[in-house]
Amino acid sequence: MDEKEHYPEQFSRERWSAVVTAVMVVVALFLGWQVQTSVQSASRTVNHGPIAAEAPTGWVVQSGSGDLIMVVRNPHKPDQLYRISQATAVDDLEILAANRNSARMRLDGSYRVLSAGPVILDGREGYKVSFARVNTDAPGLPAVIEGADYYLAYDGQMLILSLESRADSFAEALPHFQRFMQSVRYSRG
Repeated sequence: MDEKEHYPEQFSRERWSAVVTAVMVVVALFLGWQVQTSVQSASRTVNHGPIAAEAPTGWVVQSGSGDLIMVVRNPHKPDQLYRISQATAVDDLEILAANRNSARMRLDGSYRVLSAGPVILDGREGYKVSFARVNTDAPGLPAVIEGADYYLAYDGQMLILSLESRADSFAEALPHFQRFMQSVRYSRG
């Protein structure tokens, strides 16, 4: 067998090897994506007083004081957190939100309301405030933090469910926060 006759057979094996390698890479990427999705969507139940919620596994849960019930913080992204606060139930959510926003503006001069208005979540009427502020406490350059407060009534109690995240990752964090919001349960003690 001369070299010219051997060449097509070798070329065919190399092509087959390249195809097998490409398929293995695609399968490995798919399995890696599945594992990542599974880990990121894993959650655990956290209870603080009358509040129960499904917090992402691995996130740090801190008890609050006063009106703040709890903070759930992403340890890998320190600027990303969920917050649950309570307030006395009122008839006018717009006034409640305006009062809270005024108080936050007095405490943080960089706090700005981006939009505010009524919302309906899971058939429940509420109020949403979108805001931004600058985090100057973290090391390095200041970061723009985007956030949203959702005012929702739970069995006669007003809860404010909040998301804060760096502005460049807020849109990515929002669907995860919405799952967290849907998991919140309030039980009178």
